[in-house]
Amino acid sequence: MALVTGGARRVGRAIALALAQAGYDIAITWHTGEADAQRLVGEIVAGGRAAVAIQADLTDPPAAVRRIAETIQSLSVLVNNASIYEPGDLRDATAEQWRRMWAVHVESPLLLCRQFETQLRQSRGHVVNMLDLLAERPWPKYLAYCASKGALWNLTLSLAKELSPEVTVNGIAPGVVQWPAEYPAEEREKYLRRVPLGRAGTPEDVAAAVVFLCSQGSYVTGQILRLDGGRSLT
Repeated sequence: MALVTGGARRVGRAIALALAQAGYDIAITWHTGEADAQRLVGEIVAGGRAAVAIQADLTDPPAAVRRIAETIQSLSVLVNNASIYEPGDLRDATAEQWRRMWAVHVESPLLLCRQFETQLRQSRGHVVNMLDLLAERPWPKYLAYCASKGALWNLTLSLAKELSPEVTVNGIAPGVVQWPAEYPAEEREKYLRRVPLGRAGTPEDVAAAVVFLCSQGSYVTGQILRLDGGRSLT
């Protein structure tokens, strides 16, 4: 089974569908999007794979992990996709915001790896952590977000050592793969002028990379794939 946290919408949804098409049964977690989660489960089941949606609030990692572990008995793929993206600079970022970011982006992936270590080792499984180019090139107005993604970047490297040789652990650091609806057209054009491949990515681009790392990437571990159309070069 493959677990995709925050799998009901956007990139998480694309990852869950791609893994199901690759032959995995799927578990996703959701926090507030129950209808989206159940629609996705129905779609996966209709395609011939088993699927389950688990309500879990990853801002409370110990409780969320217990809830997930009560539902899943075996696991061979873990995709830590759940994320909180919100602004907060040096003056505006609150202690509560820092705590929530750390809980979702760092503590939850760590505790899930600890909880399912035995199953992942036994299945010679794979962990993929969803990062962000902003972990390398932080925006000060997203201080807490960038710092917590940077911590997950580092955690990915440590877990790759810790879980070897049975388990691969890698990260994917996308550029833009799905524009926010309110993102101004002129800002989109400005961004794309700095992308060598000349386009934004898609959730399906990310999903294809996840499938590769969980199928053909058995000799790849401790790597961060910058999935950005070359944006990190400019």
